[in-house]
Amino acid sequence: MKAPTTRRHHRGYAIDATLAAAATLIAAWPVSTLLQEPTWLPGAVLMLAVIALSGVGARSLGLRGWLVLVVQSGCLVLAASAVYGRDHLWHGLPTFASLGSVEGLVREAVATAQANAAPAPTTPGLVFVVGGALGLIALTVDYLAVTRRSPSLAGLPLLTVFLAVVANRGSSLPVVFFVATASVWLVLVARSGGTLLRRWGSTVVVPHTPEQQGLVTRAAHDYGSLARMLGVAALVTAAALPMVLPKPPPTFLTSGLGRSPSATTGGSGAGGFSLSLDLAADLKNQSRDEVLSYTTKDTSPPPLRVAVGSYYRPGAGVWLPWGRPSPALSSNPEVPEPAGLSPQVPKTPFVLDFHRNLLADPNLAVPYPLINADLAGISWGVDQQTQTVRVAQRPVTYTASYWHLEPTAAMLQSAPALRDRDRRLFDLDLTLNGPYVGTVTALTEQLTASLSSPYERAMAIQQYLRADGGFSYSLTLAPPARNQSGNPAGFDPLTNFLATKRGYCVQFATAMVMMSRAAGIPARITIGFLPGTRAKGAWSVLAADAHAWPELYLTGIGWTRFEPTPSRGAPPSYAIPPTSPGTAADGTTAGSAATPAPRSPARRDLGDSSTGGNTVGKVALSPTSALRWLTHGWGPVLVGCLAGLLSSLVVPTAARWRRWRSLRRAGTTAEQVEVRWELLTSSLGDLGIAPEPSLTPRQLRVYYDREAMLDGSASQALGRVVKTLERSRYASSPPSLAGVCADTRHILRSAAANRRGRDRLRAALWPGSGVTQLLSARAQLSWRIRASLHDVAGFTRRWLPGRNAEMHRTGTPR
Repeated sequence: MKAPTTRRHHRGYAIDATLAAAATLIAAWPVSTLLQEPTWLPGAVLMLAVIALSGVGARSLGLRGWLVLVVQSGCLVLAASAVYGRDHLWHGLPTFASLGSVEGLVREAVATAQANAAPAPTTPGLVFVVGGALGLIALTVDYLAVTRRSPSLAGLPLLTVFLAVVANRGSSLPVVFFVATASVWLVLVARSGGTLLRRWGSTVVVPHTPEQQGLVTRAAHDYGSLARMLGVAALVTAAALPMVLPKPPPTFLTSGLGRSPSATTGGSGAGGFSLSLDLAADLKNQSRDEVLSYTTKDTSPPPLRVAVGSYYRPGAGVWLPWGRPSPALSSNPEVPEPAGLSPQVPKTPFVLDFHRNLLADPNLAVPYPLINADLAGISWGVDQQTQTVRVAQRPVTYTASYWHLEPTAAMLQSAPALRDRDRRLFDLDLTLNGPYVGTVTALTEQLTASLSSPYERAMAIQQYLRADGGFSYSLTLAPPARNQSGNPAGFDPLTNFLATKRGYCVQFATAMVMMSRAAGIPARITIGFLPGTRAKGAWSVLAADAHAWPELYLTGIGWTRFEPTPSRGAPPSYAIPPTSPGTAADGTTAGSAATPAPRSPARRDLGDSSTGGNTVGKVALSPTSALRWLTHGWGPVLVGCLAGLLSSLVVPTAARWRRWRSLRRAGTTAEQVEVRWELLTSSLGDLGIAPEPSLTPRQLRVYYDREAMLDGSASQALGRVVKTLERSRYASSPPSLAGVCADTRHILRSAAANRRGRDRLRAALWPGSGVTQLLSARAQLSWRIRASLHDVAGFTRRWLPGRNAEMHRTGTPR
């Protein structure tokens, strides 16, 4: 099919659409700091790609204005339905059931936002809301920046995304987020501004001399220099503004997100309780105010759990806010059975009767494992996996019943290790990633190399941290460890704790969690309160009794509490090593809850071993962890640099391809000489030496010799190339190609040596022949698409009239 010559050429603005999508994605990059997992990213990227591709297609077909917006909106709805509502589609199309699914996802997102501080759990509801919102933002940016050619206005929706993230964090964003967002927006504005500047003139001006053309080029260059100066000033402003602007209180989607006290009050929560666990921070302001008061018949009540966490961010040394989506609340919710607890484990029921509760909602302190609770009509819910409780409002009084577990020594010793097929159920609770892995893995292997059962390994780790390892309890952390030369060793917070051996419950619990994971035992951290002190028959819990401890999963027993922190609460009876072969420390005999102490192999102290990270732990690399690395920390920066490097090779590669194809198609000697001459002139034009096309070869020789300031040998080489070109055009016999390639390279090297560095860089990364090749390829692809659509439309028009006539004649469809 021959391409029509009279049809108007419609521009799809593919490059501008790509820049608009990239700007939206980069502006949304800080969203990764609001959510725990990066599972929102694939769907969001797909939404942006659909918006960009549908916009390019619609504009290439000649649609303009609101028609392009309609096409993009329809494609966005279809894509969102396929990604987020695939179970509620009819032949790929959304239905009324899809609307109900959307409502449920939004409700889940709102509930998650109300119950969790940033970074919140990445629930399906939040994934849908984030992906859908970014799709709408991308639609707005593409319409303003590309369809309407107003990229400056597109900065407003980009700023909305960026500020929405900033307003929901408990701390400031790294400056790289600001620089990246400002840079890509400036590129978008600069590209559109350059296009508009070239269209200002209504008359095409053809300069009669090279000097006049140089004046035009210098004018455009001066405009570009001014624009670049203003762009640098904008970047500096974008980087400096976060340091001076006031920070509003966190409000993500609804007023619920940001309930983490550290986000608003610097870590002092209601009732003296904070969900913020920072391994690198000293523990200060231990309040003596009473938070809870209760009575019970249990002579040794357990600690009171408030929250459970499994995801640790090693670089910052913090545990991310807790758990999963907020459970459904009701006045009489169903309490799940404790995960993994066998009915054979001996247990005794007890009840705690709380007479005073100052812990702010939605948190509630309850014992574990929980049987039931009575909150006097207040709605509450229980997480199905962790048994943590969330309430609609703070109950002043309430009761909670629980099991007091008494596993026997045989049960503990015989608890088997996890089977390989069960380990995937505890992926998060077995995760080890970060600079501490080598140190923790090596230390754990020294402690547990000769121990067989998970319980023995857990006891060895607890004993090392609590007694044998030389650790001390202190609310003030030790100064950062130093290397042999006296300089700071640069350890992460966990490695620094293992080296300095001083900290409080958060450091001890974190160390045992990670060492247990290194030993193959699923482990998580729990925060809550110690049982308090008993006076006049009632137990009183103070704000200073806030505590963190590890829970380890033992097969058949479930999540089991251990206590590695010295001088801070007594371990449960089953976790107390015996003081003699037959008697445990609490007076129980061997064979009851207490068990013989596990054998601990000879080990080196961490201070004597290498902590420089030379030992590498074996950490499983999953797609989720890889995606998390790509969207957190320096991962996006490295990926962006790699993408930029690969992108910079596109135009030079296209130029080399065009040159290779031209040389291959040149069959005669004259054609090959013409290709070499075109390569020389286009390369000199890339360096900023572009003459008027009407000049003869000899005039071009004089012009190039003067403008390029060629040296003697290069000038002679140019004379030989021009002589060869004239012979190929006018002589009866073909010239010899010997030396033409070498002369061309010598001329270009001499000309480049006299140009500015940025001119040489532009010629290398943005050669005109490469741009021409890409534009040609785009035009050819666009023509093929339009031709195919034209054929389909013609076939449809030819088929429908005949079909309608047949139906009219027979009265029935065939």
